[in-house]
This record gives sequence, C-alpha cells and structure tokens, in this order.
Amino acid sequence: MAYATAAELRTQIEKTGTTGSAIDAALGIILDAASQAIDNYCNRPDGFISGAIASARYYSGQGYPWLRIDECTAIILVAVKDSGTDTTYTSWTTTDWQAASGNPENPDWNRLPYDLLVVLPTGDYAIFTSGEFTTKRGFKPTSDVMRGIPTVQVTANWGYATTIPPAIKQACIALSARWYKQGQAAWADTLASPELSQLIYRRENLDIRMMLARFQRPVIA
Repeated sequence: MAYATAAELRTQIEKTGTTGSAIDAALGIILDAASQAIDNYCNRPDGFISGAIASARYYSGQGYPWLRIDECTAIILVAVKDSGTDTTYTSWTTTDWQAASGNPENPDWNRLPYDLLVVLPTGDYAIFTSGEFTTKRGFKPTSDVMRGIPTVQVTANWGYATTIPPAIKQACIALSARWYKQGQAAWADTLASPELSQLIYRRENLDIRMMLARFQRPVIA
C-alpha cells in the first residue's frame, strides 16, 4: 500500500486536481513505487503497516529459550512441535511464551514491533524445539547434510506498525514529489533555470535518507 495519498502529495507540490482524476491516477502510481522503494531500502518486505488479518508463518527453532521472528504488531497463537520428526504442532498457552523485541538477553517487553519470542519460566516448556535435521548425502563419500525444518508455527499480524509513522509518510511524499518533477523533465540529471540562467544538478536524497535512517534494518545473509 502507498504511505501517502494523492491529495497529500498534491498539497505539498501545490498541484490542483480532484479525487479520481487522471492526475491522481498518475500520482498514485508514483506513490506506490516510492512506498515500495522505501520498503526495499529499509529492508522491510512486510512493509510498515501490519495486516488486519493474522496469518501463520513457520520457523526452525534452534533449541534455545528464545526465537527470532519477523516483525509483527500482535501475536495470536504460538504452536511448537514436541520433536523435529513430529507432524503436528502443540499450541502453547500464554503462560508458556511472551513476545518482545530487541536483544534476547535483555528483551524489551513494551515496544512494538515484536521480533522475538521468549520462553517463560511459568510454562511447561524450556526451549523452542530445534529444527536442525541431519541426513546422509546419498552418494560416496558418505557425509552428513544439515538442513532446517519447521518446528514453530506463529500466527500474527505481520508488519512494523498499525499506523504509518510520520517520517515514513513524509519520506514517501518527498520522494514522490521529486520523481514527479524529474518525470516532467524527462528524468534528466540536470534542469535549466531561466531565472538563474544556470543548470541545476540533481543531488542525492540526503534528507530522505535522514528520515529513513532509524527505520533501516540490517540485511542478514
């Protein structure tokens, strides 16, 4: 979804128009592209707005009392296999686990989005079942092959927040406005200014990068 509306963009670029017009349709395409570019730059494939409907995702446990998960704003259900060879998942109660964010050794229990599950001492379980599974390669020389299998099922509303962060909205508008103006100049790297009788060179979007800096996640290989 776009992080700003065509009307909001029109206001900042002082462009007149009406909702549903051809101008709004063109601006909507730019806003969609800018929003996707922001998601890519910040390494957030789920975007910044969590889904209204919870869905299940699967993870390979590591045999630890904590588990890294994708960002989400609410967790509905956690179910774990008792063994890596099981075919069914056992639903854990809310006394077995708690959602958190940040460092597993010093979790933040209060801040969204959640990206961590921690086993509670009040529950019936000590770890998230390991998903490591070893098989034989199948040809000589015989050797072991390690692979991960799903052992944890998490049903949640995936995404960063329930509402658009103001900095993300403004970054989307700013990037869209620049793309709109560059499109009018045939995407040229330079613009001619009759008033100044000189060429204006396009600069890197440093201000937009500043808006997005705290939202960028590192890429984990």
